[in-house]
Amino acid sequence: MKRGREFLQLLLDSCIDHFDLDYTRHEDVRTVVETMMTARRTHRNRMHAYFKKFPSKEAALLKPHPDTTEEQWKELCDLFTSEAFMKRSEQNKKNRSKLTVNHAAGSRSFQRTRACMKNQESGNINPAELYKKNYTNKDGFGPRKEREKFMNGWMPSSADAVKPPPSSTLTTQSSDLQHQLAKARDEIEAMRAAREKNLQEFTKKQAEMEATLRDHHEEQRVEQERIRLEQEERMKREQERMQVEHEERMHRNKSACERSKSAYRQKYRRNWRRKCPL
Repeated sequence: MKRGREFLQLLLDSCIDHFDLDYTRHEDVRTVVETMMTARRTHRNRMHAYFKKFPSKEAALLKPHPDTTEEQWKELCDLFTSEAFMKRSEQNKKNRSKLTVNHAAGSRSFQRTRACMKNQESGNINPAELYKKNYTNKDGFGPRKEREKFMNGWMPSSADAVKPPPSSTLTTQSSDLQHQLAKARDEIEAMRAAREKNLQEFTKKQAEMEATLRDHHEEQRVEQERIRLEQEERMKREQERMQVEHEERMHRNKSACERSKSAYRQKYRRNWRRKCPL
């Protein structure tokens, strides 16, 4: 189809513009082809959903899709009304009607979903979670009858078809779950006991550190008080010594002054007697 070739060429040009691919490698060629085919199918499905809104081909031709030209839309309408396409569409519709439940995991298969949900520790997969992952949409479970089947114990197997597991498997799984629950409960209790023990030890160490800190502060206070008293006593003795030295110095100065006066008086008297003898 001309329109399909143009679309594939457009995708190919886009890949060339954004990726540096080696088209001599089979892996690169396969990747590009698969990407283009996926985009082509997505675009075709979107156009078909728009086409089904109209009652007839003539009505659809009067209002082309905004993302297509009139010529492209005409080719798409011819495709959607062709005998081969309608036959294949009818067969796919019949196949979908045989489904007892609606698959809600998109293009991801059961095996891929199982691999993604696999428990890294035990390697087991909960069937209920697997069922919920594959058959639950954003609004919850599907039809009521399917929800009732699920509540009655109907779980999917590892195959793509949903089959009820044997009762022995459910019993084993229930026993395993109980064992895991008991083990988890014991581990939680052990962790709680260890945490309480660590908390008690921490509280005891904290009290000891606070007592040591108080003793250290008290020792510092006593030492500072002792140093202060010693400094005051030293200053007092220094002041007394300086006072005594000052008094002694004043006394010596006074004595020296008196001696000077007495010597001067005696000298004056001798000189006066020498000048004025009686």
